[in-house]
Order: sequence, then structure tokens, then C-alpha cells
Amino acid sequence: MKYGAELMATERYHPLFVEDLRDACEYYDSIEPALGLRFRDSVRSVVREIVTRPESFGRIGGDFRGAMIRRFPYVVVFVTEGNCRIIYGLRHAASNRGDWFTRQF
Repeated sequence: MKYGAELMATERYHPLFVEDLRDACEYYDSIEPALGLRFRDSVRSVVREIVTRPESFGRIGGDFRGAMIRRFPYVVVFVTEGNCRIIYGLRHAASNRGDWFTRQF
């Protein structure tokens, strides 16, 4: 068994991220199930990009960065600590930015 960077976690999720994602998916599913699927796929794609190249996303407050979901008005809020990306939330782009940065682990 190898030990090293390849075994280190590359991302961690705040427990409330799951609720954020569920709420947004339920909303898009209620409009059209195919729209909900496209939203899920877009979130997965952006999270992969965050993990592989976090520096490509702009800072939105302190150490926090934001990655827009393509074709949807949502932002994945995250920070980088070493080799780990910590995903704090999935926020609607028009929501109050004040609570984007208040979640604690």
C-alpha cells in the first residue's frame, strides 16, 4: 500500500452543503426533472474544477473563493488549506453575502 499525497483527502464538505444542494435540486426538479439533473451535473463539474485548479476562481472575501455554476445563478463557496479544498456552501448568487462566510467547521 502506498502512503502519500495521493491518499490525502482533496476535498471536504461542510455538513450544511448537502442541505444547500438538496434544496436547490428540489427547486429545479419541481420545475422539470431534466433541469434538476443538469443542475446536479453542473455542480459536480464545478467541484471537480475546484479540486483540480482552485486558483482559477476569484476571491470573494478573505480566503474564500467563489465558483459560479454554469447556466445557474449559484456559487460554490470554498477555501483552500494546503492540498485540501473545503467546500462551505452552495449559495444563490442573489442571496445575502453576509452569511456566505459565517459557517464554522
